[in-house]
Amino acid sequence: MSNKTAILACASLLLVGCESFGANSEEASSAVAGYDGTGAEPPQELLLAAGDSIGDIRFPDATIVDEKNSIILGGGGNTFGKIISSVRTDSELVVKFFKDNMPGEGWGLISEFQADDTTLVYDKPTRVAVIIIERSSRSTSIRVTVTPRTN
Repeated sequence: MSNKTAILACASLLLVGCESFGANSEEASSAVAGYDGTGAEPPQELLLAAGDSIGDIRFPDATIVDEKNSIILGGGGNTFGKIISSVRTDSELVVKFFKDNMPGEGWGLISEFQADDTTLVYDKPTRVAVIIIERSSRSTSIRVTVTPRTN
């Protein structure tokens, strides 16, 4: 087979392939439009189980609170202070945990900043919560500060 013949054969195959692709594009688009997902839950390793709550902020299961350096005042929906803790898991999972769980406790996300660490700022009518999530080699550090809101 000469080079010209091989080039013509390849060009013919490309044109036939493009033509058949265009003929099926309507079927593919309607199939995609009707796709509702698989209904499968995310793999368990992509979720963190909910652990204890301090006031109205829930922490991931197995979180260790540094009681010596934490200050917690009040209780329930009136808890204020600083909570320093850590959990042995990936920091991205911890960020996802707070973003998934804080709205369920009535907290609204008002700001998020990601760099070497992640800062999430939430509010309620009477309080503001700042959550700083820092990566380290063996665990993820979590610092939560809850203050009264001034209007």
